[in-house]
Amino acid sequence: MLFRYRARTTTGTITTGSREAASQEAAVSWLREQGMSPISVEAQGGFAVATAEKGGKKSFNLNIELIPQKVTLKDKNIIFKQMATMVNAGITVAATLDLLANQTENKTLKTAIVGMRDAVGGGVTFGAAMSRYPKIFTGLEISLVKAGEEGGVLDVSMARLADFVEKQYALQKKVKSAMTYPSVVVAFTMLALGILSAVIVPMFRKAFDNMGMSELPKMTAAIFGFSDFLRGYWFTLPIPFILLWVAMHFIKKSEGGRRFLDKRKVKAPLIGDIIFKAILARSFRTFATLVTAGVSILDSIEMSAGVADNVVVKDAFRMMRERAQNGILLSATIKEQKLFPAMVAHMVAVGEETGQVDEVLSKVADWYDMELDEKIKSLTSIIEPVLIVFIGLVVGLVVGSIFVPLIQSMQQLM
Repeated sequence: MLFRYRARTTTGTITTGSREAASQEAAVSWLREQGMSPISVEAQGGFAVATAEKGGKKSFNLNIELIPQKVTLKDKNIIFKQMATMVNAGITVAATLDLLANQTENKTLKTAIVGMRDAVGGGVTFGAAMSRYPKIFTGLEISLVKAGEEGGVLDVSMARLADFVEKQYALQKKVKSAMTYPSVVVAFTMLALGILSAVIVPMFRKAFDNMGMSELPKMTAAIFGFSDFLRGYWFTLPIPFILLWVAMHFIKKSEGGRRFLDKRKVKAPLIGDIIFKAILARSFRTFATLVTAGVSILDSIEMSAGVADNVVVKDAFRMMRERAQNGILLSATIKEQKLFPAMVAHMVAVGEETGQVDEVLSKVADWYDMELDEKIKSLTSIIEPVLIVFIGLVVGLVVGSIFVPLIQSMQQLM
């Protein structure tokens, strides 16, 4: 496997290059044998071709990098909690990272931890080492670590970060649970409808043909037509969904298109309010965590806007930042915007008066979490009977369209 490395030589200069090795540990060992201090050693992504001299001839070794394992919020939560505990116990950051590297199962995260361990061992700060892995660690997480290092309270920052990631993970699970149940029910309904149309309906059609029934009710004829289409052109069914996905992809690329979709997303029936409350809970939780860690208000607002992932909410937070930069209170800006309830503006105003903005923002995030819980519970109680009625109508329509002509033919025989 080919590894790219960045190391410090004995003279103190930084050198970069690549090295073929069986593993990352082997590449690090080779660097140390050469008298260099590893800063970062990363596997060459994609297809890497390494060359080596053998008997005057070049041999080629094709190295195929597997798809990186995704690093989840749960993975990061575990790492941050363990770091907070060990740093608080007096263990150095480099030693802590070394211990975590040996027990982390996620390969992508393990690679990053090894790289950070070597970087910290070479004199780089932990926050700077984290910033080398932007695909794993967010700007918020890096900012919290840097704030902890600057203030000499890294263990407190890591504990705060672990708590933040844990709550983000819980929020993610809430939203997923709200979407999973109806998605699974609808999927199974479509599967049952497909089996009925492709397998059961043709059997009845053959029976009707044998009985000499040339004229069928319009609904029955429509079901038979759908069955014929499904059996002959089933491969065309994904095409509308693919076209819709492609259209959405191109619409998102334009400013106006993204704004239109984001507005429709938070106003969508049933799930729109859940999406909206989840976005605000995430944004205000981020805001509160950053302010508590000592990050400036303006930077905190900017990062909170970044995690919103919705143009409508981003605009609201960026307006807060612009006006706060001009000396206008946050509560005044929030009050003027229709996006937030009046209660939020009132709570923030109290926080500004008492000098406890971080605590109030945390309470606002808790309030949105509570609202989200209630919304999910009410949606679940509503959607269950709605889905049962929907399934009954779909299955009843198919069954009825088949049995109506059957009953009619029996009546004619009698």
